[in-house]
Amino acid sequence: MDRRLKQFLAVAETGNVSSAADAMHVSQPTVSVNMKRLEEEYGVPLFTRSSRGVVLTRFGKVLYEHVRVMSRLNDHATAELRAMKAINRPSLKVGCGLTWWHLFVQKSLREITNGNADVAIHVDICSSYDGLRNLLSGDVTCFIGTKVPDLNDPTTFDFNKLFGVEDAFFARRGHPLQGRQVCLKDMNEYPELDVTPFANQHLGIIGLNKADISEKISNRIPAQFSSNAMTSGISMLQDSNAYLVYPISTKDFFETQDIQMLQVSDRSREKCEIGIYTLAERQETALQQNFLDIVKSTIALEPVITSTIL
Repeated sequence: MDRRLKQFLAVAETGNVSSAADAMHVSQPTVSVNMKRLEEEYGVPLFTRSSRGVVLTRFGKVLYEHVRVMSRLNDHATAELRAMKAINRPSLKVGCGLTWWHLFVQKSLREITNGNADVAIHVDICSSYDGLRNLLSGDVTCFIGTKVPDLNDPTTFDFNKLFGVEDAFFARRGHPLQGRQVCLKDMNEYPELDVTPFANQHLGIIGLNKADISEKISNRIPAQFSSNAMTSGISMLQDSNAYLVYPISTKDFFETQDIQMLQVSDRSREKCEIGIYTLAERQETALQQNFLDIVKSTIALEPVITSTIL
C-alpha cells in the first residue's frame, strides 16, 4: 500500500502527527508534508488541526474507511500467501444472510467438506451491505444474498442470479395484525425492522443518493428498529410489535423462530433477485466454482426455496 496512505492511517488513528511519525519510524516533517500532499491531491481538507492534535474532516472519514479496507486487503493477501506456503490447504470463505445459511448454504458446504475433508471453510453471516464490503476487503470470496441496487460502480462485482422471490411481511406470533387480512396502511401503526441498515462504512459501495434516501426513510418511520445482523433482528421481532419485509421463501425458517407471515392483501408482488456476488477482477478457484455449482444444484432440489406462497 502507498506509504502516504499508511501514514494517513497512522495519523487518523493516533490523532497526532508526531505519534504517527514515531510509529512509522519517519520524521514528523515527512508525515506533515505527505498529509499536505494528500490534501492537495484530493482537493479537500482531510484533517482539522489544533494544538491538541488532528481530527478527521468528513472528507477524511470517507478516505479513512477506504484506506482501512486497503490495509485489510494487504493483510489478507499476506496472510493467505503465508498460509498457502505453510500448509498448502485449499480454503473457501463464504458470506451469506442467516436465512440463506439455513435454507441451502449450510447444506452446500457440508457437501463440499464431505468430498474434501482437508478444505478450510470460513463463513461470515451478515447483511447485503456488509457482505459486499467484506467481499471488497477480502474477508470473503463470495457473498450470497439479495441484489443491491444503486451500487457506486456496478462493474466492481459480478452478480449471478439464483432465483427471484417476492417479499412478504413478517411479525411475531400473536402480533395484533396476525390471523386476519390487512392492508399496507395498517402497517403504518407499527414500527418496521430494518436488517440492512445503511451506515457510513457503506459509502464506498452505495452512492450518496442512497444514503439520503435511507435517512429519509428512517426519519419517516417513528421508533424504527434496525440491526446489521438477522440474529438480533429476530430477537427484536420476538420482543416487540415490529414487522420485517423479507423474501417470502424464508417463511418456513421464520416459523421455527415463532415469526409468521402477515396476510397483507395489497403487498407488492414484484420479485427481488437472490444471487451470488463475486469480485469481477478476481478469478474463481476450482473449489469456489465447485461450491457455486453445488449451491445451484441444492436450490434446484429444494423447490420451496423459489416457490411463491400465496
